Formats: sequence, structure tokens, C-alpha cells
Amino acid sequence: MPGRKSLSLVSPELANYFHGVYSALFTPGQPVYTEITTQKAVREGYKMAIPIYRALRAIIQAGSGIPWIVREIETGEEVESHPFTVTWAHPNREFSGQDNMEYIIAHMKLGGNAYIRPIYGTDKIPREFWVEMPDLIQPVPSANRETWLDGYDYTLPNGGKVRVARETFVHFMQLDPGNLYTGLGDIFPAARVIDTYNEGIDTQKVSMQNRGMPSGMLTPEEPLTPEQFDEFKRKFAEGYISKNSRREPWLFPRKVNWHEMSNTPVEMDYTNSQRELIRQMAAAIGVDPWWVGDREHSSFNNVKEARRSLYEDVVIPILDDIKATLNLKMRVMYPDADRIEIGYDISNVAALREDFGQKVEHTKTLWAMGVPFEQINQKLELGFDEFPGWERSYLPFSVAPVGDSGAVEVTETPETDEKTIKTDEEQKIAEWKRVDSRRRAWERVMSAKFEPLYKELGNAIARNITDVDIVIDKQADKWEKVLQAAYFSIIEDFGTVTAERLKTVKTEVKFDPFATYVRAWVTNQAGKKIKTILDTQKEEVRQIIAQGASENLSNAQIAKSLRQFYTDRASMFAMRVARTESVAAASFGQESAAKESGFSRKRWISSRDDRVRDDHVRMDGETVGINETFSNGCDAPGIGGDAAEVINCRCTMQFYR
Repeated sequence: MPGRKSLSLVSPELANYFHGVYSALFTPGQPVYTEITTQKAVREGYKMAIPIYRALRAIIQAGSGIPWIVREIETGEEVESHPFTVTWAHPNREFSGQDNMEYIIAHMKLGGNAYIRPIYGTDKIPREFWVEMPDLIQPVPSANRETWLDGYDYTLPNGGKVRVARETFVHFMQLDPGNLYTGLGDIFPAARVIDTYNEGIDTQKVSMQNRGMPSGMLTPEEPLTPEQFDEFKRKFAEGYISKNSRREPWLFPRKVNWHEMSNTPVEMDYTNSQRELIRQMAAAIGVDPWWVGDREHSSFNNVKEARRSLYEDVVIPILDDIKATLNLKMRVMYPDADRIEIGYDISNVAALREDFGQKVEHTKTLWAMGVPFEQINQKLELGFDEFPGWERSYLPFSVAPVGDSGAVEVTETPETDEKTIKTDEEQKIAEWKRVDSRRRAWERVMSAKFEPLYKELGNAIARNITDVDIVIDKQADKWEKVLQAAYFSIIEDFGTVTAERLKTVKTEVKFDPFATYVRAWVTNQAGKKIKTILDTQKEEVRQIIAQGASENLSNAQIAKSLRQFYTDRASMFAMRVARTESVAAASFGQESAAKESGFSRKRWISSRDDRVRDDHVRMDGETVGINETFSNGCDAPGIGGDAAEVINCRCTMQFYR
């Protein structure tokens, strides 16, 4: 245990000193009693004070209905039908799992301590769990610091006590900073408030029984003998104290005077004082005054917020406390203890569910953090069907593009006369510059992601030049994740900007980067491109190895050449991939947004510099249907066609109705 290891690191003298401090507070071998019994807390708090009952009942009902589960520590997956969850849900023949949890939560909140007694099978695994009354059990500190407890003193039905082993009970307790062996319930710090509240109720009851009259005394003007005084008291009690006579007039055979002795309930400001006491009791329990009926001083505007707060501020913390004890004391009883963790599942708690709009925002955030869509779908209960690649995580890409907005300039039809040819050319130049500057910003980001992959690939190959294909193929998944992450980020950027610009033409579409067809394109495109890229690397490496063999170089010398090859060319390779694939993703995002916006035609705009291909110059201005292929076999710049048509292409498109 961690605690034992830490004690062994100090000197025996210091360890004994620590133990002496414990002994001064708690006598070894003698039971430790709580300062307020659970029975007293139940009797004077839960059963007598309505605010205490209502607040605790809300917590008990909310917490006891949450199911308990067992998860694999490594994967986080739930272990179906684990012996613990089966037994915890059906603990014995008399109580359900929810019944047991109600008692555990109630006992912890009221008295600070709850006890469960496991009944073990022949395999030493718990087969039943029984709730025990906390007042019957007292922990007994040990004189030996290593064992901590000698056991528990258990009170028998006949009043006698028996000492039982520490393993007999599982002890749940709320923190009492002044006591290492027993817990502190919510009732104890609220005891005076509860007493004052109950006294106020009793005072009001007596006042009502006395017709609301203040305390006082009746004094006759003439002296009375003792016999006359006793007779006067008897007749007064018989005639006016009983409920049936309270509203009758007071009649006396002689003249008497009334002397008031105290203020009336109104003067005592009974209602306001009781309301303040209710708020203090709610604070002690940890709930908002809303839960005890005080809407005036509640911080909540609606029921939904109140219910969410109940779980987040009270129920979940106490369940965490219980979970920690179960993992410390009960998990070790199972053979797979080192692989599992006991927990609870709040995914079906209606009060903690968010509306779909909030879920979408959380989805985007988690996706950007690299959380696989499969996990997001499960945790947020989005309801999406499985699709290829949804179990993978994607590296976050971010960039602040330079230049203009990168939006697409929209015209209804291409102009044809000489005057507008100049205007059209200026429009093409402006459009290409906007798109190209935005793509170049993404190129830098992508290049920075791929360059380390190339260097890592070179090192991996150099370590095993005899199995080049296997070494390279092992890198495929990692490379594919990076490329898919880049695709998604660029598609979302260019698709959103394009949709925003195109909405000025009588159409407004909010581009959805999570659409099914987008995910399908990214998965398919990334798989094909990574295979092509890595196949090219296999050829490069084979040539280097062959060249080294022809020169009679040793394996160590060939490995050194390979490392140097990737050191020298990693940056160039990364930029080539970044330039080609950023164009493809940008084109796909633009075209997808144009389709969703109802545009039916697309026009090729070639790069406006001297590095453009000759056939792409000839294609400049070529217009086809939105779903058609351009004359060079490309669906869009960087998409489709031969490698000679897409590698390092920097063209773009315009769209028309």
C-alpha cells in the first residue's frame, strides 16, 4: 500500500511519533464513537424538520437511481455482467441495489457513516451485500500502526458487544477533520439550526393551542385561599384549555387582571426567522433553497437548472466518495482487480443531458482535440450510425490564414465582349490570389505536420533495411490520421467561407463539415493517397538500397545513407504532399458548398503565374456542369485525373447558376 511505503521512508523514531499523535487522540483497542448518533440525526432531523427531509430525500432519490458499472482501466470499455455489478444490483433476497444505495447515502449524509456487510462465497468473492445500522458499529483503532484497525465492536440484539474482523464491513464515511475513524454527517453542523427550527414549530403549535394569545398571567384583585386558587386553576383548565372550548369567552366569578409576559409571534417575526433557518439548513445539506421550497432566495430560474445543480454539486460528489471506497476496499476481492475500475453511469440522467445544439458545439471541440468520433458519439449520445474510420482520432490542425477571406467571387454568367474580358481577367486574378494565399497558409501547417513523419520513416527504415515494405506499411495508419485531420480542417475552412460568400445570391446554406458524404470522401481519399505516397517511398528506398549494394556498402553504411536521404529531403517531400493535398481538400470544400447552395456550373481558373502547366493554361475559363469532369480528367483542381495533372497543381474554380 502507498501509505505503508511512505512510512517506511522515515525513521522509526519519527514513525513512532506519528503513531503517538494518533494514540493521544484515539485510544488503541478502545472503540471510537460518533459525536451524534444516526438515530438521533434521523429522529430530530430527518423525521422532524421538513426542510431536512425534503433536501435529503431529493439527494437520496437522485443518487440511488444511478447504475453502477465496471470498466476496463486500459480501454474504458464496460465489462458486461461483471460479478460486482450483478451482485451490487441484486445484493440480497430482501433489498434491491437501489434500496442499499438509499441507505448508504442517507446514513452518510445524516450521521457521516454507512456500513455494508459483504457475504463471501467459497471463492472469497462477495455474493451478497447487507446494509448495517451505523450506531451498532464502532471502529477499534489498533496499537499497531500497520494494521490501522483491530476490527469493529458490533452491538448484538441483546445489548452485548462482540469484536469482529475489519474485513467484516465496508465503511463509507464523510470527512470529519477531527476524527480519523468515523465520519461527520450534515446534521451535526446544522444541529442548533434544526433545534431552533423545531422549537419555533413547537412554540407556534403551543400558541395556536392557546388561541394565539401571548404568555401571561391572571391575578384576582381579592386574595384567594390555597383551596380557592387550586379550584380556580382546575376550572380554568377544564373550561378553556381543551380544544372544544378555546373560542368561548372567559367568565370568572370575581374580578381578575391580565398581565402579558412576552411578545406575540408576530413581534417575534416568526415567519422571517423560520425562512432564514430553512436557508441555513439547505446550506448545510449542500442544496439550493429551491429544493426546500424557498423560491424567493433561490439562485435558479427554472427546474432544469435546479436539477442539474443537484447532481453536479451534491449527488456526483457523494457518488465519487462511495466509488473511491469501493475501489479501495471491494475491487481487490475480484481476480481481475488490477484491470478494472468500479464506477457509475450518469449518461441516462435526464437532468444532465444537453440539447442537441450544445452537443454539436461540444462535438466540434472534442473533434478538434483529437477525440475519435466513435467515443464522442457514445458519450454525447449523438445517435450517428457507424461509418468507416469513426474509431480513429485526428490530430488538431489550426491556422490563421493570411490575405483576404478566400471567398469565391460570384458572377451569374461569363462575360464575352472585349470590354468585359479585361474585367473577367481581373476577376480571375483576384479570385486566384485570394484562394492561393489561403491555401499557402494551410500548406505551411500541413508541411510542418508531415516533415516529422518523413524523418521518423527514414529512421525506422534505417533500423531495419531488410524489411522495408513491412516497416513502411506500419506507418500507414499514423500518416492516414494526419492526412484525414488536414482534410477535415481545410474542407471545413474553405466550405464555410464559400457558403458564406455564395449566400449573397438568394441562397443561404450553412456548410456541414460532418456530413456523411464529406466523411466518406475524406476516408476514401486519404486511404488512396497515403498508399500512393508510401508506395513511392518504397521505390525510393529500394533504389537507395540497390545502389548501396552495387557499391558493396555494408548495411550500416546503407542505413546511414537512408537517414541522410530523409534528412535532406523530408522538407521537400512534406511540402509536395502539403501543396497537392491542400489544393484537393480546398477544391472539395468549395465544390461541396457550391452544390449545397444550388449552383450548377463550375469554371476552371488556372494559376496566374509562370509555374502553371501549359494544358492548365489552355483550360483557363473552361466551364462544365457542377457534377461533370473537366477536359483533363479532373473533377476539380487536385481531384481526379492522372498524377501529372494534380501534383503541385495550384489552380482554383468559380461557380455559376
